[in-house]
Parts: sequence; structure tokens; C-alpha cells
Amino acid sequence: MKTSLFLAACAAFVLAVGGCAEFSRQTATTVSPNPPASQTSTYRPYYQANKSPYGSRNAAPPRPENQQTPAPLPAVSAPAALPSVPQGKVKAAILLPLSGQNAALGQAMLNAAQQAVFDAAGTNFELQPRDTAGAGGAEEAAHEAVADGAQLIIGPLFAADVPAVKLVAQINGLQMLPLSTDTTLAEPGVYVMGLAPGPQVERVIAYAAAHGAHHFAALVPATPYGALVEQVFHNAAAQKDGLVIDEETYDPAAHDLADKIKNLAALRDQIDALFLPEGGDNLKAITDQLTAAGFTTAHMHVLGTGLWDVPDLARQDPLLLGGWYAAPDPATRRNFIAGYKAAYGQEPPRLATLAYDATALAAVLAKRGTRYSEAELTNPNGFAGLDGIFRLTPSGTVERVMAVNEVTPDGARVIDAPPTSFVSARK
Repeated sequence: MKTSLFLAACAAFVLAVGGCAEFSRQTATTVSPNPPASQTSTYRPYYQANKSPYGSRNAAPPRPENQQTPAPLPAVSAPAALPSVPQGKVKAAILLPLSGQNAALGQAMLNAAQQAVFDAAGTNFELQPRDTAGAGGAEEAAHEAVADGAQLIIGPLFAADVPAVKLVAQINGLQMLPLSTDTTLAEPGVYVMGLAPGPQVERVIAYAAAHGAHHFAALVPATPYGALVEQVFHNAAAQKDGLVIDEETYDPAAHDLADKIKNLAALRDQIDALFLPEGGDNLKAITDQLTAAGFTTAHMHVLGTGLWDVPDLARQDPLLLGGWYAAPDPATRRNFIAGYKAAYGQEPPRLATLAYDATALAAVLAKRGTRYSEAELTNPNGFAGLDGIFRLTPSGTVERVMAVNEVTPDGARVIDAPPTSFVSARK
């Protein structure tokens, strides 16, 4: 693991009470904001670099009087024995795949979580990484976390691991913050932190309708994700008096796009907005065939979801240039990405911000002297993090505000800023 800390600015996490409402398994490793005295860092947090009202390097988000500024975060290493834990420590476990085929993703998310500890934690907070890919899987990792005194569980990452961890958490009276995007897992005490696609679809359809789109069409994958966004797409278009003139569903594994695109092409001149809820190689295959079929953006807009929220999208898919999608404002995580690249030599995965925000939430609540009760976690004012303002609801869903982004040659450009609070979001 790299021992260097972030040297570029990252986004600090704020409790927004006034505004927005394959490394080896290390089961004994903990992360604490108490480094050796000789360890230093030139890190400058996001809120200083962006001239936040919090001000100077030693300023921090609102906290109880006399709370000390967090010290730099030490590198994670496997201690020879379990460390002694000072009295009054508030412990949160983070469950990630730290070995096996998903170790690189898990480690990147742990890197982000460690940075959140440095940015947001007081001296009373301890983060405990646990490997969900080790012997016994996520369930055993959860049992270990409980045995080591965890008062909150962050993760797991994959939806398939959530039920087993949820059972352990519920038996022990703990709240949990899964990092999955499967919102069907949400329930009281299980706050699904992933970026839900439904609100993304509603936001971009509403924006398109407000800017002249009346006739909508869609090319939707026959997957659980596709089924979810398809229903939201229909409802959102209807709410804005839009007409869905064609919708084609395809099997990504069957390569049956040709006939679907031929059907769309027959109505090409009538389409104001074409919805493509895909990403990666599948999206590239679709746009290539659409271009060959004569589709251009001269008289229509191409719409997407947060799956488009990746670097250099226009260079990969020229048909998407000028396309619209809803996602968190990229400016809120720009410094985090720069700092991560400086420390690790590569872009963080898009999911890294989920680990950061969940960990920072845990750290801020601990610093404020609270425990992880439903009342504290579901503060109606919400919280502000790398993915913008969000709030946890008693039902387990996580509400977020979204920007509408336009695909440009230089990356995403915000064309409709997100609301600044949940009050303004309702207007």
C-alpha cells in the first residue's frame, strides 16, 4: 500500500445543519486519525482551496467547541497485534473486497475512506477495514466487526452480500450504510448509499421537456437496471406531457441491436430526445450503430444516466457530444480526483466517492459526540459530500440532488446546477 498521503486538495465533508437538508486480509487493521509525531502532510483540504467560509488550513466544518483539528491520517499497515483502543472510541467498520478478483476496486475505495478520516475525523474516531472476500465472506467480516466493537457498518459493496451483513447488523442493533446501488435493499436501518438511477432519469427527462423535447424514444437493455429505468422513463415523460413514440428493448448478451435500431430509424425524424441508459462498451456499440443508421444530434438530444459520468465520454462516443445526463455536480469531487491521482497515479473509480461520503458521515457524527441512531443519521437537513447534498430517509433510501450535465470534448459541463438545499429542491 502506498505510504504517501494525498498532496492535492480533496473535498471535505460537512454536516450541513444550516443548509442542505489483492492485498492479504488484514482483519486487525484499524485506521485512526492519530499518526506518529514524525509524520507530516502538506495536504490542503477542499474547503480551503475553494475559499469556503470555513477559512484557513486549520479550519474545519462546524464542530463542538474545543474539538481539535484532525491530525493527518497514517498509512494503513498490518500491526503485529491488536492495538489498544482508548476509552470512548467511536468505531465504524468498512466492509470491502480487499482480496480476490475485486481487490483493486476494494482497495481504491478504502483509500478514499482513509482520506475521509483525515479530512473529517476527530481523535475519537476509528475506522476498521474488513475483507468481504476472505474466508467466511461478508457475513464473517461483519461478525468480526461486531466482535471488535463496531458501532456502525459501512458496506458491503456488492448487493449479494447485503442480506447476510444486514442480519448480523440487525441482531446486534447496528445501522448500516451499504455501498450498493440496488435501492431494493433499502429498509429502516439499511441506508443504501449508491447513486440510485431513478432520480437521475426523472431529472434529465424533466430538463429535456423544459427545453423543447416532446417526442421521446428509448433503447433499453433487458436487465434489472433497464427494467427500473424504463418504468421511471415512462412515468417521467408522462408527467411532463411527453409522448414516448418508440421504445426498443435489447438483450446485451444476444447482440440483437440491428433490428431494434432499424425500428428506431424509421421514426428518426420525429424523435426529439433519445434515451440511452447504458455505459461502457455496450454504449459504444449502440452509438456506433446509431451513427451508421443516420442518427445525428442536429435535431435531437441524446439522454443518459449516471452511467455516462465517466471521463472522456465524447472522445469514446462522438454521437454523445452535446448529450445530457443527470448526476452529481462534478465540481464537488474534482479536487478529490486530482489528489487521488497525485497519490496513487491513477483516477479513482467512480464508486470511490461513496466510500468517502459514508466514512465522512460516520466521522462527523462521531466528532459531534453523537452515536449512530436513526434520528442522527436521518437528519432532515441532510449532509454535503463529494457527490453533493444528500439525506438518509427512515425508509433506508438516500435522497440526492442532481445537476444536469452536458457532454463536451473536455468532459462534463454543468448546464443546470443542482439545488443548494432540500427546501429549494422541492420548489
